[in-house]
Amino acid sequence: MNILHLNTERGWRGGERQTLLLARALAARGHGVWVAGRPDDELLRRASGAGLPVLAAAPLFEFDIWTAGRLRRRLEDLSVDVLHAHTGHAAGLGALAVRGTRARLVVTRRVDFRLKRSFPTRWKYGRADAVACISNRILELVREAGVPAEKTIVIPSGIDPSSYPSRADRDRLRRERNVPRTDLVLVHVGALVPHKDQATLLRAVQRVAREEANLRLFIVGDGPLRGPLERLARELGVAGRTTFLGREPDPLSWTALADLFVFSSKEEGLGTALIDALALGVPTAATSAGGIPDIYGGPGAPELSPPGNPENLARNILSVLRDPAEASRRAARGRARAALFTVDAMTGSYEKLYGGLLASSLQPPASTL
Repeated sequence: MNILHLNTERGWRGGERQTLLLARALAARGHGVWVAGRPDDELLRRASGAGLPVLAAAPLFEFDIWTAGRLRRRLEDLSVDVLHAHTGHAAGLGALAVRGTRARLVVTRRVDFRLKRSFPTRWKYGRADAVACISNRILELVREAGVPAEKTIVIPSGIDPSSYPSRADRDRLRRERNVPRTDLVLVHVGALVPHKDQATLLRAVQRVAREEANLRLFIVGDGPLRGPLERLARELGVAGRTTFLGREPDPLSWTALADLFVFSSKEEGLGTALIDALALGVPTAATSAGGIPDIYGGPGAPELSPPGNPENLARNILSVLRDPAEASRRAARGRARAALFTVDAMTGSYEKLYGGLLASSLQPPASTL
């Protein structure tokens, strides 16, 4: 099959990482693959570096008919079978581009925000041949918005841990970063944006620090809330034990040195940073927001706390820091759960979805989770 992946977001976050992982895996399986996006951004730089052919697509707005027209011509020139839009804005551009072509439109929905009940939203998702949701919560929201059930499917994000650092490297990683072995280290990885809710994490850390003098928190990621979060850390008295690292070229090395990986989102499509931690064998504490319960097999997992509740999150953190047996249990469970979220499984599910659409089947395969 010939598949063009479209992602016009700026920056490098989870959705862009997933776009590249899927494109590379499909190319390795012998499919024709192209990646279209903004020519001056990280996704196309990384795709080109991975040997994938890239196309420039830099719309001025979501329904940019001129960019869509250029994209339509490339679909025809390359005999593209499937245009796979990886973001909401890419879905609108893709819906315009596939008009009058043989290409089927697949849209992946990665966020658990409610879809706007507007004509543009209804039109672009109505034009899609299939909408793949990365979690069951997103599936619910997409169907609530009126997307027909027969067009929807759950295909979780995947990771490839073959190149990840080893948990056995923790002491070396700490030495290299001047982190004492005696410190109790919490690590969080995520953009500093409202739905990640690092404010709740800082308030939980304030409570845990009253009982654990050696507590340290490292926050990997950047975003518009960095300044307000740094001010909040000072107000809460935890600035001295909290380090804002900004964007890191190797965030996994920070996850690998942690005693506990903490995720505080109040909205979350799925959470591949959590899956990374599980694959590394790092115990985790998270919220039950959005699609996160899918990672743990359900909302009743001991790793989960209610969103926006620093007291409960603090108790969750302490239950691991005070009990090595609980930490070991969480690490073991985590490795088993992470094995369900692989790039290979994700790629196979998309291959099956594409193939069914090209065979003119309007019924996507059963959800994979």
